Amino acid sequence: FELIVYREETEEELTLTIQCEEVEKTTVHIRMLGGTVGYMEILEFDQVTVEQFRSGLSELKEQGMEKLIVDLRGNPGGLLDSVCEIMDDLLPEGLIVYTEDKSGNRVEYNSEEGQLFDGELAVLVDQDTASAAEIFAGAVQDHEIGTIIGTQTYGKGLVQKTYTLSDGSGIKFTTENYFTPLGNNINGTGITPDIVLEEESEDETEEQTEKIQAEET
Repeated sequence: FELIVYREETEEELTLTIQCEEVEKTTVHIRMLGGTVGYMEILEFDQVTVEQFRSGLSELKEQGMEKLIVDLRGNPGGLLDSVCEIMDDLLPEGLIVYTEDKSGNRVEYNSEEGQLFDGELAVLVDQDTASAAEIFAGAVQDHEIGTIIGTQTYGKGLVQKTYTLSDGSGIKFTTENYFTPLGNNINGTGITPDIVLEEESEDETEEQTEKIQAEET
């Protein structure tokens, strides 16, 4: 479409042709830290995150990755379906997370066979790691497929649904709680890291993570 811009100082109009396209936001950043250690930062769990995760994992493997650091610091969460698809790629067959309502009705989300990565894994978390990101960390911890490093996470484990009223307004209800595979309630408590570290710089945290993984081999 065309956009007309008026410049007051010159009293002239400029006609600009604008082309609108769908822009996919980047929710996953990757890089190699040196040697065989790959680093992946997941900013949130959106609809595009699953494919970006798989693409990033493949690229890191091509660069020789054998150990993986997943950075969930500052990740506020996102879509349950997205984090479950990603965990299906990382976990062995079994439970990823489950929800329960006040009546005890339980809904389970499970992973199938076939892991895209089964090497050494470390997950970085902090006080702003929340919701779907805590589901990720909790599943890794309960299945013992990696080490959780950082500070206590936020503790948001509620399933909330919004209902639209006839006047156009809405009301939000809390309907269920999330639980990790071993039955830990995320809400209000969060995930306790396997290794608790005080707040520090990204480089210091990654250096500590690489040291820990080197000692495990």
